[in-house]
Amino acid sequence: MTTLPESIKLLIIDIDGTLLNPEGQITPDTRAAVHAAQQAGIVVTLATARRYCNTKQVADELGLDIPLILYDGAQIVRHPQGQILYSRALPAQVAREAIDILVRHAVQPVVHPLTGLDEEIWTGPPELDSLWQEAYFTTYPEQMRRMPYDLLTTSQASILRVVGFASEEAVEKMTPQVAALDCSWNTIKRGSYGSAELAIMHAGCSKASGMLELARRLGIPLTQVMALGDNNNDIEMLQAAGWGVAMGQAPDAVKAAADVVTNNNTQDGVARAIERYALRRPASAASNSLNRVTCL
Repeated sequence: MTTLPESIKLLIIDIDGTLLNPEGQITPDTRAAVHAAQQAGIVVTLATARRYCNTKQVADELGLDIPLILYDGAQIVRHPQGQILYSRALPAQVAREAIDILVRHAVQPVVHPLTGLDEEIWTGPPELDSLWQEAYFTTYPEQMRRMPYDLLTTSQASILRVVGFASEEAVEKMTPQVAALDCSWNTIKRGSYGSAELAIMHAGCSKASGMLELARRLGIPLTQVMALGDNNNDIEMLQAAGWGVAMGQAPDAVKAAADVVTNNNTQDGVARAIERYALRRPASAASNSLNRVTCL
């Protein structure tokens, strides 16, 4: 049986499917639990696949003054100052090969270049656009830049991440070729834009590597870190943290990677986990955080 650390000093929370409920909101219960953790001296931050531009409003809502782990661990940005502290870019040849794989499978590559906090989005000609990419592109029209595929990796900026929005079947067909590259990659079955997603990053890059870097900078051992997540891109983080908490609606592989399973994100699972494991308060009657322990 995994043992709860004597104390939690750093709390790292995934956003979509974890901190936010299905309506994309932070519930009053969850907000109160986060603030109680902060008042108890626990450092609270976010680890997300999102970029800074669509993470900072969530951080503002929680009143965070702390570096945030972004792009699935490829970047850390000090908030609210907006200062990039850490980035890991893909080697140009690996980025080129990743883009080629997507194009061969008729999937429009979405490229996140290292252009500071302008956070441009690079992509190819519109012929490969699908409804999923169009939904993403229309959300950030001021950041969009189209160019020929052979110029996506020959511009002046390095590339943080290459992403494909596609059907689950298309992602499954691409993953063996992506796995052969010198990179880190992850997939989710259904992302915020309604499709499966494939993300390709620098080798060794994950939310876990971002957590390790931030904990090192803060001088907090991983044994005193509690991480919460719900999806495949959270697995390494939940395994590496001193105390990993999976959401109740998470896939089985994510639950197996965690030390415990809390309520789902319709039932304030984050709040219940913070109360029980970080603040050591008695579990509420509605919580299953006490009886859904995974033995590893």
